[in-house]
Amino acid sequence: MGQKSNEIAYSFGQLGSAYTDKAVAVLPPKDHVIVAVQFLDDTTPAAMVPERLDEGGPGYAGTTGTTAKDVEDHEDTITSNINFAGACGSAVADATHAAHADITLTNPPSDTSLIRKGQYVMVVAPAATENGSTPLAYDTGNTPYPVYNGPHQAGVKVVAWDGVSKVKLDTTITTSSEALIFLDETHGAGGLTVESQAFPKGLTIYGRWTRFEGEANKGVICYFGK
Repeated sequence: MGQKSNEIAYSFGQLGSAYTDKAVAVLPPKDHVIVAVQFLDDTTPAAMVPERLDEGGPGYAGTTGTTAKDVEDHEDTITSNINFAGACGSAVADATHAAHADITLTNPPSDTSLIRKGQYVMVVAPAATENGSTPLAYDTGNTPYPVYNGPHQAGVKVVAWDGVSKVKLDTTITTSSEALIFLDETHGAGGLTVESQAFPKGLTIYGRWTRFEGEANKGVICYFGK
């Protein structure tokens, strides 16, 4: 009797796999994604393109088209789906912003639906880049790391958003050459691109990618899943 198990299907290639040792893109079949990559040699991928799940799930490590995007242009130009700087980010004026008072975003996202009541907020340095050349620096004195559940919940939340440029938070914050990033169910923070990152022989990584391209003469197995 067959067994319906995602764990077995994904871990053991029940839905298919592909081997390559060429610098050529591996593409999954229709309605599938690459759910795991096993490196048979030390390999620096030329492309790892994550599935885009802005409204349906978390992001995954990626390389292609994501070099040097920063906090403030992240929401409009990111073409991968790493968890770098929330759903979006924007610089704000240097001031003490009272709880439940309007805070004007100096460069709000073009997609205003990326900000919503109930999101968690972090105050960060606006120059952080998702390739890590300038690390993401959190101002935890203003916005503590969020704890989403349980008796020790913590964090600063959005209590109102006018859909244009003004947001209200549930806590007083003081900003000085800083930005706000907005976290939600599908966007975290702190991740970087893996461009130019070498993955060692014997490693298997898991995620959801729509395209993978390795190196010539470096063996890789890509496993498919739904």
